Amino acid sequence: MNQHFTQHSSHRSPLTLASRRGVFKASLGSALATLLTSRSRGNEEASLVPAANDKSVILLWLEGGPFQTESFDPKVSTKENLAYRYKPTSTSVAGVQYSECLPELAKLAHHLAVIRSMVGEEGEHNLAQYHMQTGWRNTGPLQAPALGSIVAHELGTVPMLRANPDGLPTYVSINRQGYPAGHFGASFKPTIVSNPENPPENLNLPGGITNEIFDRRLQLLDAVEQGRSPTALSQFLASGRSGATGFMRSSQREAFDLKKESDADRDRYGRSRFGQGCLLARRLVSAGVRFVQVGSEGFDQHADHYPRQIDLFKQLDQGMSNLIIDLEQRGLLENTLVIAAGEFGRTPNFNGNKGRDHWFTGYSVAMAGGGFQGGSVYGAMSETGEEVKDNPVSVPDYFATLLHAVGINPEKEYTDDFDRPIKLVDEGQAIHELLS
Repeated sequence: MNQHFTQHSSHRSPLTLASRRGVFKASLGSALATLLTSRSRGNEEASLVPAANDKSVILLWLEGGPFQTESFDPKVSTKENLAYRYKPTSTSVAGVQYSECLPELAKLAHHLAVIRSMVGEEGEHNLAQYHMQTGWRNTGPLQAPALGSIVAHELGTVPMLRANPDGLPTYVSINRQGYPAGHFGASFKPTIVSNPENPPENLNLPGGITNEIFDRRLQLLDAVEQGRSPTALSQFLASGRSGATGFMRSSQREAFDLKKESDADRDRYGRSRFGQGCLLARRLVSAGVRFVQVGSEGFDQHADHYPRQIDLFKQLDQGMSNLIIDLEQRGLLENTLVIAAGEFGRTPNFNGNKGRDHWFTGYSVAMAGGGFQGGSVYGAMSETGEEVKDNPVSVPDYFATLLHAVGINPEKEYTDDFDRPIKLVDEGQAIHELLS
């Protein structure tokens, strides 16, 4: 079977900016989930009770497909078309090597768990992204929720063991739009931060409107609605208004403001949008946000692979390594799962344009903290990186492992409006060897 995939449809979803209306939608409370979305199979009330743990998740989303051999699974080959420019380097774990492209992460390998034998089923960006983000293939009209929406739905806000989120959103996506909430509904879509340099828009009151005026207007609106018979729509709107107002007035809002960080710390993470996104993610989980996704673009290099992919790996190395260091120093790494993953990898061989094409039959993902066993490596590719040699891992297996790590049962079922059963993950088996 020819594993070289060259289709190149546009994989970048349109970026949705956080307007006042967007903040309203993204900050909806749990009422909408109760009224308009799926139900827990056999026990509707139980689905609304969040799990009592202090776990948070940061997904570093390497959109486009990072090359596995120049990151967490280095290879050496004498074949002309497989002559990898960047060589293996030693790590903090005896016998484990990463690519030279990740020197700082190599020093932190004792915190990292790496899967080197991921096997997907989709060679096109949109379909592969959906698969890696939801644990399901996109094969029908039913939309599955993405990982961020699942974590927000199942775990709710972070308990006060860490911080009081005080109105902050549960799920934030930085640099990118984020992925679908599926049958969980609009309440579990992310709040969008289109640029980590700028807090979400329209959180401040308009000019000339004081808190007193704002309160009077809210009281007037409440009085008007009290005279009407409650409907699903009115409860939906009231819940959304409550969530947006809580976000606007949150004492933790400054968590979104990178100006609170020193120039030295901002430089340490790197001044790229990805590096600053990693720093913002650290601020948000420290303040009690449950799930943060940080998007990195540009890994889809079908031509002139060098130097673009290498530049992006340098950003990953700088941002992710400092994120891990800071979380550990703050005592948060144990309860914060940091994931570095894209939708697939790249072909081991170059194409005619000195680029690499889509490759889903053997690529890598890396996790740190949050219930994973640091210093571990699972699965292996052949010496040239062209096929899985040991322990292939499917996308549902990977997804089930992530959910287990943060205390969510991947076999939990919901039912849609037609009473069809829907599992959180499509028949995945957790890899317990990777879990601490």
